[in-house]
Amino acid sequence: MAGVRLGAGLGIALAVGAAAGGWWLPAAAVLAGVLVLCVPRGTLSPRVAPLDEGARLMARLGLVAVFASVVGEYLLPQYRVPAALAVVLVVTVVDAFGVSLPRFVRGWILGILLVGAAGVVALCLAIAPEPGTGSGPGVTGLFPAAAVLFPLLDRRKPDRWLGGAVVLAAAVCAAALHQLGPVRLGLSDAPLADLLAAVDGQAIQPLLAGVAVIAAVPAALGALTEARGPLPRPLGSVLCGLVAAVGAVLLQPVQAMLVAAALALAEVLVRSLLTLSARRRDAGSVVAAALAITLLAWLPPVDLLIAVAAIGVGVLLVRRPSRTPAR
Repeated sequence: MAGVRLGAGLGIALAVGAAAGGWWLPAAAVLAGVLVLCVPRGTLSPRVAPLDEGARLMARLGLVAVFASVVGEYLLPQYRVPAALAVVLVVTVVDAFGVSLPRFVRGWILGILLVGAAGVVALCLAIAPEPGTGSGPGVTGLFPAAAVLFPLLDRRKPDRWLGGAVVLAAAVCAAALHQLGPVRLGLSDAPLADLLAAVDGQAIQPLLAGVAVIAAVPAALGALTEARGPLPRPLGSVLCGLVAAVGAVLLQPVQAMLVAAALALAEVLVRSLLTLSARRRDAGSVVAAALAITLLAWLPPVDLLIAVAAIGVGVLLVRRPSRTPAR
């Protein structure tokens, strides 16, 4: 589901990344990919596992709120909150019943997203853009832009899919910047919809909304299932759904993306520090911790505070099953 996650999140991340990084947005995709490669993997000791699991849980639930907001923003912008809540409800019920998408369905979804991305890039390059104003932030904008793109890349098992996801993200970012420029793109609430408007593609706006739903709903289901992890169904599904619903209601799409970035980077920092505490030498963990701290420093303080509070809630959630007596 790596490509599905990326395709679903770009619906919001393009605008946030352009506002933060300007023309450095494509390079930020590469930096985010480098951080994915450095994330430490492997099991941790049971003593510190709850902190790691709590950070992982909330990082995935942060993505559920983002993907639900994508559906609301592109499908029913005037009813964004009800639409986002409907997405969270649907994926919660589906996960509670243990339903998962078959492999061939995931393949079809990925194919649709690749065709859609290729179409967007082709349209942006085929039609001359209108002159824009401003160039956006300087080279330092690379860091906040990478922070926003990082949670959209799959961190479980980096392989050739990671390289493809980075190339795809960089291509779409470059095409969007070419057509709208960093200022117009950064001010957009629905950047892909504004891209179609800029290339006279309003007639296929309903098709874009359909693709957004096709991408975001399965991505939200995958993120919620990952978040639930070892928590038992249906209680674990309901608890995760409630937390994701709170995020979908209280956070605007842009802030939801920033909070998701803060949670994902905090997860990397926690895992890196816990890995370093168990092993004396681990170059990958040192690089991952340094990059995570650097990217976190460029995020708004209020989103960092929300991430810290959310991780505390996540630790309480993952500790709950251990207190239940075995039968």
